[in-house]
Amino acid sequence: MNQVKGLNVLITGGSRGIGKGIATFFAAHGANVAFTYVSSVDKAIAFEQELKGMGVKVKGYQNNAAIFTDAEKLIDTILQDFGGLDVLINNAGITKDNLLMRMTEEQWDDVLNTNLKSAFNMTKAVLKPMMKARKGSIINIPCIIVTGK
Repeated sequence: MNQVKGLNVLITGGSRGIGKGIATFFAAHGANVAFTYVSSVDKAIAFEQELKGMGVKVKGYQNNAAIFTDAEKLIDTILQDFGGLDVLINNAGITKDNLLMRMTEEQWDDVLNTNLKSAFNMTKAVLKPMMKARKGSIINIPCIIVTGK
């Protein structure tokens, strides 16, 4: 897996679940890893330390990418901290698993903002730096909204 060694990779929603597995994979294969999380600060810090033990540069960022200005600020910070960004993996996603007739509009908006709007915002924020560098990859992990039990 030498193809990823030395790359700077950002994984949204990277502190747990699928994102944590993706971050671990990239770090284990020599990529520098930036990841985002919304809550569970202590768990994110512990995970950051775990990945640093693999000998790569790692940093977790508490961020809500559903807010465009926050996504832009995050990308600017990562570019400064890592010196560039080679791969964006839009993985952040939530579910509000409930019957549609019981789901509130606020719950629906939370799912759409986290699963869709954050991917749009992060992608838009990395396009200019990746185009300027004439390289970069964006991977979108589809988040399927399931309603019903």
